[in-house]
Amino acid sequence: MSNTKAPRRVIGQRSTEVSSSWYTPLLALYYGNRRILTGAAVGLIIVIAGVFGYNYIQGERDAQAQEYLGAIILEYERSEYRVALDGSGENIGLLDIIDRYGGTPAGNTARFYAGNAHFELEEYDLALKQFEGFNTEDDFLGASTTAGRAAIYELNGDFSNAGDLFRRAAGMGDNEIRAPYYLRSAARTYLKAGELDAAEDVILEAKDDYPDSDLINEFDFMLGQVLALK
Repeated sequence: MSNTKAPRRVIGQRSTEVSSSWYTPLLALYYGNRRILTGAAVGLIIVIAGVFGYNYIQGERDAQAQEYLGAIILEYERSEYRVALDGSGENIGLLDIIDRYGGTPAGNTARFYAGNAHFELEEYDLALKQFEGFNTEDDFLGASTTAGRAAIYELNGDFSNAGDLFRRAAGMGDNEIRAPYYLRSAARTYLKAGELDAAEDVILEAKDDYPDSDLINEFDFMLGQVLALK
């Protein structure tokens, strides 16, 4: 009988060792830090739930603010600007809507109307505060608010900044109807500031972009003024 021992089967054993080697450190990592990992998972769930909850609450608040805004805006449209700002016996005013719902889209819209109401009442500092607090986007309201700021700067004698803001308003959104008028205001305020090159650039821009505007003759006249002063 041969004393030679049969070779041991190590292939399966080797395979097991190799296949288990990758997850063993992971198990050690988990069991060594499971409290931290579990806490992190719970924290992530809380954050996700909080985001959904916040969005839901904000949606509810915006809907409520829209109702208040729809009610008081009737006073604004009747040119009852003080009532629109402060509220009537039945409806809260724009200022209260801003205070309570300023972080909602409806609260932001209330700032636009409040700024216009203050402007109509010649309360220019208060109007500027509302316009500057407005969350401006590249749309009609954003352009109108920017032009409102420009008008107040012009009234305060800050013609250069007024020109910049009027020009910015002209380029905001799909604004072909109002843009020529904003550009005319920009050219006028640049002229007042003595910035002849800026005024000329704006006038030429208006003539190129809006050749069919009913202001085209006025732009020609203003261009003549600029060239005469150079």
